[in-house]
Amino acid sequence: MTTTMIFTIFIIATLVGLFFAWRHGAKCYDRGITDAVIMHNNGRLQYTSYVDDNGAKKVNIEIDPLDS
Repeated sequence: MTTTMIFTIFIIATLVGLFFAWRHGAKCYDRGITDAVIMHNNGRLQYTSYVDDNGAKKVNIEIDPLDS
């Protein structure tokens, strides 16, 4: 194997790894949004929005625990 082949394989493996990492993150984000909507519909997620002292918009989120 030449150095060029090793370098090419390394680049391809890195790109494939980055793609799968990105895809995993996107799926986790989608699941998180879905969970938040379900918690909101069940009344477990409450939030209030406000503006802080610097004028930045903020959100205070509270999640009630599951009933056991």
